[in-house]
Amino acid sequence: MRAADSPRSDSVRATVMLVLTTFVWGLSFPLMKRWLDASQDCPGGSLLAAVTLILVRMTLGLVILALFRLSLFTRPSWQAHLRGGGIGVVFFVGFALQVLGLAQTTPALSGFITSLGSAWVPLLVFLWWRTKVPPLALTGIGYGVLGTAILAKIDSGAEWTLGMGDLLTLFASMVFAVEILLLDRLGQDVPSGDLTVSFFGMTALLSLLTAVACAATTSGIAEWIRWTANNLRSPGVALDLFLLTVFCTVLAFHWMTVYQPQVSASRAALIYLLEPLFSAVFSIAWGYDEVTPRLLLGGGIILGGNLLVDAPRLVQDWRKRTA
Repeated sequence: MRAADSPRSDSVRATVMLVLTTFVWGLSFPLMKRWLDASQDCPGGSLLAAVTLILVRMTLGLVILALFRLSLFTRPSWQAHLRGGGIGVVFFVGFALQVLGLAQTTPALSGFITSLGSAWVPLLVFLWWRTKVPPLALTGIGYGVLGTAILAKIDSGAEWTLGMGDLLTLFASMVFAVEILLLDRLGQDVPSGDLTVSFFGMTALLSLLTAVACAATTSGIAEWIRWTANNLRSPGVALDLFLLTVFCTVLAFHWMTVYQPQVSASRAALIYLLEPLFSAVFSIAWGYDEVTPRLLLGGGIILGGNLLVDAPRLVQDWRKRTA
């Protein structure tokens, strides 16, 4: 067996690709914020603006996959499509909550709070399989909550307040924890990438249904379509959408479904800690956030807490590799 084909080299390749995935995910936070800022006049409000963004991203993503990776539509079995669709249902709920929350918070705060999704995984494992939660993991979850509390005070003055945007993002992180666990459990015995199309398709379908229902009960479907078309005519919005679709949606989520099952859940959770760091860097560079002691302290505590949560699994994986 050649070295390039060894399990170790496959693991290294998967690790590198997941790091790149978190990089483009970090870029998505300020890009989505720019869409939301440009959607203040959405006739159906922030919910319609949020699900419209998800709908356009996922639909264009499916078109791009059809043009360049048609085999992803025809190769997967019905079982793989069903699994990808089921994961897509969970992802849509978390994604919608995240985008709604981002409309009322900053990209850096959204990124740090979203990263708590990794911390909730041990609790879910305990609830579903009654697997004991290590003391370090419980300590890490406590640190994550503490870091969130510190971040929540960035714009709230002397009183501690968890803003609606931060609260929605916190709920989104819990939903993403379910998605991480489902992808780990359901993606290991299917060929890499076979979950991508149904994952995208279910997310797009639920976005469409939600958008139509929201538009029908507010401004009307015709007005929503007119507003969406006008919004997409803006060169800046079109460029942001291109970056979101090609890099942050098609490539990133395809890489996630392909490479996450090739590494352990603990390593994937550790790699995903890079996402809030990238989102904070991009957000500060674009002027959405400032480097403040509270941002550094709160964000650092959250990342440290996530690291503690993953420490037992990382040690276990290291012992297996060295053995």
